[in-house]
Amino acid sequence: MPIDPSAANHSPSNRRDFLTTVSSIAIGTGVMSQAVSAQQPVAPQTKSGLPVLQTPTASSISVAWSTPELATGWIEYGTTPELGKRATASSNGLNQLGTRFLSARLNDLPTGQKIYYRTVTAPIEFKNAYQIQQGEPVVGETFAFHTLDASAPSASFAMINDTHEKPEVLRSITEQLSKESVDFTVWNGDVFNDVRSDDQIVEQILEPAGGGYATERPVLFTSGNHDVRGVHARALSQAMLDWPNQGELGRSFAVRQGPMAIIGLDTGEDKPDAHPVFAGLVNFEPYREAQGEWLAETLKRDEIASAPYIVVFCHIPLWGRPGDNPGDTLDGYASYSRQSQRAWHPHLAKAGVQLVASGHTHRFRYDEPTAEHTYAQIVGGGPSLSRGTIIRASADAEEMTLTASTLDGNKLGTWTFAPREV
Repeated sequence: MPIDPSAANHSPSNRRDFLTTVSSIAIGTGVMSQAVSAQQPVAPQTKSGLPVLQTPTASSISVAWSTPELATGWIEYGTTPELGKRATASSNGLNQLGTRFLSARLNDLPTGQKIYYRTVTAPIEFKNAYQIQQGEPVVGETFAFHTLDASAPSASFAMINDTHEKPEVLRSITEQLSKESVDFTVWNGDVFNDVRSDDQIVEQILEPAGGGYATERPVLFTSGNHDVRGVHARALSQAMLDWPNQGELGRSFAVRQGPMAIIGLDTGEDKPDAHPVFAGLVNFEPYREAQGEWLAETLKRDEIASAPYIVVFCHIPLWGRPGDNPGDTLDGYASYSRQSQRAWHPHLAKAGVQLVASGHTHRFRYDEPTAEHTYAQIVGGGPSLSRGTIIRASADAEEMTLTASTLDGNKLGTWTFAPREV
């Protein structure tokens, strides 16, 4: 949906944590360190950002965090607070080196176990190839998370969407969700208005409302149409990390926690690829088709096919109402994604998916299952205190319960779902 660019305000620091009980800290934007002599240690300018857990599996997880200056970094982790292991990101023989973004993936983790971890950020003074100096490492606070476990007795998530860089919306969300415990946060698209700079990516993905929102429970991102816009959109994967081993479909995912399988898909832009506004820079139509092929195979995977509940997230709804724009004509913009519907719906219906959750329209609605689509469709609102929503679900062996409420406390409904026949 069109958004007034003037709405892109910076989120202040020192706000409540998001989905944790950890107190928020002030994160400085920092500057590049000044040159020092070879005899002096490089002093860190400001603290690094709080970690953001992403792309979890039963045996691995990624951690991303921000740095205010040129630095390298790693994760220290283990099954006890004493940690004992270290994960460093490297490529082609080189360890990571960044001025704003650092990340690492923890592999070979025990399933369903509590893992302790902390970030370590080491500033680097890089004068030339033979004058490189590492400063005193900045050791972050120790946090803990649990790896996924398909045998867990229950599962839960909280879905937000269409925050569009609105500080009052992010502040309300952090205040509410910090008081409860869920397995995941699903951020279902349109984090941004359009992507313009590294600092903006840090502020919205790694440090929203002051940071600390995904230190102990991972966030699952789906991409919205505004998240693929802007001169800097191709840099978003520095912070909104791609899922491993997904090739060109790095923003599609499928995970299993307890009785619930969660699938994320990317609906892309809200206009056809040939629209002149894109100047030939997008290729979403074959991308949606490729996701359909991936989805068909993913729904057959044992851990997904055996799940009592399957919930699918995609930013633009798959189904509209009479007269709604389907997004495949040159006039207007999509209220629903007809091409995504045609590419994905047959597989969702065949698998007996119970729920598809979306956003995009900025108006909440719940569509009961019909003969046309046998799964329910829920659409989150936003981006304001009166129209923004938090959609929550919890599931056990008996049923899945779905609730929706506005950010200002208006209850929108409760729905229950029986397990699939598997």
